[in-house]
Amino acid sequence: MRLFGRKKKKAEPKAMEYEIFGGATVSKVVGGYEITWRSPNLTTIRLTSKPHIDDDVSISEEGDTVRILSTECKLKVMSKDGETEAYISKL
Repeated sequence: MRLFGRKKKKAEPKAMEYEIFGGATVSKVVGGYEITWRSPNLTTIRLTSKPHIDDDVSISEEGDTVRILSTECKLKVMSKDGETEAYISKL
């Protein structure tokens, strides 16, 4: 039984959405994956698992690198319990 101290709060899942114009690159790095795109500055997000890419998004795979060829995409990033997942779909 705890007499003093605070009750630990559970972290709420956080969700962010990005619009990607002009394509993006998904690369495998140590500890997960990395998504890079320009909007207008170079933007990079690290993930713990491979992003889920819809079937209607055109891609090309070369080894550990996936290039997203669709010019207009939506990236939804969800963080929960220290893990980050991403979903890529067309706009």
